[in-house]
Amino acid sequence: MTTTFRVDGIPAPKGSKTIAKGGGKVWLRDSNAGVLKPWRAKVAAASDFGVTYSGPVFVAAVFYLPKPKTVRRFFPSVKPDLDKLFRALGDGRTDGGLLADDALIVSQFIHKRYASERNPAGVRVLVMEAGEET
Repeated sequence: MTTTFRVDGIPAPKGSKTIAKGGGKVWLRDSNAGVLKPWRAKVAAASDFGVTYSGPVFVAAVFYLPKPKTVRRFFPSVKPDLDKLFRALGDGRTDGGLLADDALIVSQFIHKRYASERNPAGVRVLVMEAGEET
């Protein structure tokens, strides 16, 4: 089985944790929760197909980031980190029910590119059951 989907919008990375205190309690929260939560909700909505992968999967993802007007380099070799973008994507897919757990990902192929008219800001994702090696 193979599933593909796209999520439009500016991808948000899984942020670093910060300590929050209040009412005599202490807890951890994402430092960029204001942008991360809406992004994860978009990913969850886009990945809710009524199908859940419960075995090993291969995941391919291409993140399209806005290109600043003054940048001349071809690749977005600056923040956000590719691994943090992928972690946020994984959490959103799990929230949407597409993956039973991120631990099911046994192989991944991920890229960062600048957005264009043809590929607006967002992410394109392919999830495929991992086949047995021959």
